[in-house]
Amino acid sequence: MSTELLRRGERVVVASAGQERLWLIEETSQGTATYNVPVFLTWRERIDVVALESALEFVVERHEALRTAYELRDGRLLQIVCDPQAPPIEVIEAESTARVRAEAVRRGREPFDLAKGTVLRCVVWRGSPDGDALLLVVHHIAVDGWSLGPLLDDLAVAYDAALRGERPSVDGLPVQYADFAVWDRAMARTPDIQRALQERSGQLLESSGELLLDGCSGRPAVDEGGRRGRQRDFPVPPEVSARVGQLSLSLRATPFVLWFAAVQATLYRWSGRRDFLVGAVTANRSHPMLERLVGFFANTVPLRCAVDPERSFAELCRNARAEAFRSLSHQKLPFDQLTTAVNAARGTGRSALINVGFVHQAPPTGHHRWDPPAELPTGTAKFDLMVIINEVGDDLTVTIEYDTDRYSDDACDRFGRTLVELLTAAVGDPDRPLTEFLGEPPAVQGAAPAPAPRKRENAPLTEEQRRAAELFAAVLSGGGRHFGGGGSHELTADANFFVLGGHSLLAVSMLAEAERRYGVELSPRVFLADPTVAGLAQALTAAEVRRDAPAAVVDDGPRPATSAQQRFWLLDRMPWLRPAYLSPTVVELADGTDHEALRRAVDTVLARHPALRSRFTLDRKERRVQYRTDGAPAVTTITRSPNDPPEHLARTCTTPFDLAEEAPVRADILCLDDRTLLALVPHHIVVDGWSAGILLDQIATVYRQDGDLAEPVHPAAVAEPVDAHRVQAVVERLRGAPLDPPLPHDRPRGELQSTRAATVSARIGDDHLRRLRQVAVDELGCSTFVIAATLMGAALARGGGRDFLLAFPWSGRESTGAADAVGMFVNTLVVRVDLTGEPTWRELLARVRDDAQAAYRDATAPYDAVVETLHPTRDLGRPPLTPLYVTSAKEPDLPAPFVRQLAPDPLFIKYELELTAIESGDDLELELAYAPALFDEHTARGLLDAMVAAAADLSEHPDSQP
Repeated sequence: MSTELLRRGERVVVASAGQERLWLIEETSQGTATYNVPVFLTWRERIDVVALESALEFVVERHEALRTAYELRDGRLLQIVCDPQAPPIEVIEAESTARVRAEAVRRGREPFDLAKGTVLRCVVWRGSPDGDALLLVVHHIAVDGWSLGPLLDDLAVAYDAALRGERPSVDGLPVQYADFAVWDRAMARTPDIQRALQERSGQLLESSGELLLDGCSGRPAVDEGGRRGRQRDFPVPPEVSARVGQLSLSLRATPFVLWFAAVQATLYRWSGRRDFLVGAVTANRSHPMLERLVGFFANTVPLRCAVDPERSFAELCRNARAEAFRSLSHQKLPFDQLTTAVNAARGTGRSALINVGFVHQAPPTGHHRWDPPAELPTGTAKFDLMVIINEVGDDLTVTIEYDTDRYSDDACDRFGRTLVELLTAAVGDPDRPLTEFLGEPPAVQGAAPAPAPRKRENAPLTEEQRRAAELFAAVLSGGGRHFGGGGSHELTADANFFVLGGHSLLAVSMLAEAERRYGVELSPRVFLADPTVAGLAQALTAAEVRRDAPAAVVDDGPRPATSAQQRFWLLDRMPWLRPAYLSPTVVELADGTDHEALRRAVDTVLARHPALRSRFTLDRKERRVQYRTDGAPAVTTITRSPNDPPEHLARTCTTPFDLAEEAPVRADILCLDDRTLLALVPHHIVVDGWSAGILLDQIATVYRQDGDLAEPVHPAAVAEPVDAHRVQAVVERLRGAPLDPPLPHDRPRGELQSTRAATVSARIGDDHLRRLRQVAVDELGCSTFVIAATLMGAALARGGGRDFLLAFPWSGRESTGAADAVGMFVNTLVVRVDLTGEPTWRELLARVRDDAQAAYRDATAPYDAVVETLHPTRDLGRPPLTPLYVTSAKEPDLPAPFVRQLAPDPLFIKYELELTAIESGDDLELELAYAPALFDEHTARGLLDAMVAAAADLSEHPDSQP
């Protein structure tokens, strides 16, 4: 590396050829994590964040590549060296080792903004049971595998010095990466390099072409930045590792050559090709001045492979040694330029020269302050298939990274096992012919052609389908999913509501919108059985037209309570269950809220709705609960600066009602020194979750004085009739499922059910969620609810059970006018999650989806009648039929003046475990409420972690078994 070609202190210089290739991939595949390098360190002591910040500042100052931005000017990619500044350190209190690892994987996949020079991120987790942890995420444009050694060494030296309050004592670097880039570009223009490119491209012509292995899907490979990938590790037995070194010495070959030969033979075994190319990723640090420098020097060098199966492994090693010597002498040739030269010689356009990669590396070892670093998976692949040999001391591990769109897990497993088995046999007897190791290869002449994507015709839709498409577009656009132009013209007849981002409550909104627009009464059960544009169109056509408003109901006497209200009244007789059947909503209000105006608004709304004026009594002669709606309405209280605000709020949210004498709702405006809260606490006997949203919207409207309220609807006018004939269908669907499945209880149940609750929550990582939705939603048409139920069942199955019943709520708002009614319309349905027979993830999702649709069809079957048939001898220590509950929800969008919703404290639940899947934008959070009387927090956390792990496994291996 001639010093005459070095820059002269400039801070804006041309990027290297390797950097340009990575930058192009980043630009054409925005948001990719393909070239993220996430390094995870488990420390053996508590991390001193101040010392770490000082150490990072030193490392960034020492290595310019870690503070370089990239900009395209006049068709040239330039690197701009920025001033030294340590990256901000995010410090997180750890909850568990598994959570830390999962969160580190997620953060390791977040994209970089190369234009801003943000190529290095740092996160610290403190307090993990296994010790503090550090995640360094660097973009590959600034580092290669070799760089991790000097980077971590410099970090350790600087950290030790910072703890002593000293400046690190290290030798200065003779050059920086920008110097190498200037030299690299200058060398690429020399006649010698140009001649070498032409010569080498001619040598590679005969062997070039796509290398396809047995099991290739046949789908065409995508650009490097867009590949979805996975990694699998195959440990090499210690006795084999030891003999690899001995065989290398006896054959006078490096371990790289030995592994290169083994990889060639394995590729022959699974492709049937004798002549092909493999891309070796090399360090390309040809000068001592580059030894300790952080930067991207790596290059891909095509190696010609020629396998004669009749010859021995030892002979293959000798041939591989000669080829490695020839090829590695060309490692200065920029890979992109070599690809261009080969394509030009072949007369083809832009096509890949290499689709199988190989790297032999010695990752950095541990340090006296941390364990050996782990490079986390990014969920991407750089080649169709890449073989990585990791050599750490005497330990050898084969890692296979592969494009999941091209190769299955099984194909990867076959390849990895064959490679390790081949090497095991070869080190025992290297003079045996390869055929004795490998057997007959498959006849893989080429992959099957990729199926052409099905092009759906957008038109013509029928008139009914056009109306249905307009409803889809109107509701989904309002929910955050937008359609171009007029919206409906982009939707085909088979467009699926859930694939487009819909959910059950949004479906009810859409059917209410259909009622308002067209005066038709639609059943959500019918729609959910076929949630497509065509399905909705058919439902619109078949629906009974009812253009008149529901008949007014006069408060002229007692009315029979619904089946659900009968049950809630009975449960209210049991003191230990009473708090669980209150439905408190606590919201914080904006600064400057007029308390008196708010009180008037709340009183106005509470007095309007007949359900909130209900009084319940037992008709002993008929042995049936009845109610009247002519009672006095509730009156809102204003409490200013109570002595103990949390205790006051808890009392407001948990004090039972006298359902015979009191209005079944209370409201309290709590005026604190720093904020105002509204506690709205109805009994579940008169409201459901949908009703709570109506009440908040109407209170806000009256307070703001900016709109009219819909006419109040009496719940009796829109009550859903029960259908006892559906009970038998439900019973048959659920028959045989265990009513008391094995759960990870830390304590036995008491004689009376405990309803006090606590919660834990976790977020599904972006990459896993994206792939999970692709499989579950896009391919199988499953809703978020179905996904949540599947994950819960799969996590519980790790405790031994294989068949679970999960209760879930159904809105029951199918009658005309029900969308605007305040009342208790919810019925409890049951979905079965059956893992018997070892289904794959896809099969399990389909089972749960189909069972949920059957539950929707039978939604008018009274839950109590189902319970009475299946579980007549239930005791008071547990919920009837099942201790498990699951639902999905959207993050609430509160109207002004409300600013946020608060979780009630204390919290109560009706089941032993309740899972809620909460969607917020593109995020999905799982919240698990549990009974502390039965479960310790770490048990609940472990169950939730198992659900997150199940989501990851489903997303990565949808055809494997849970």
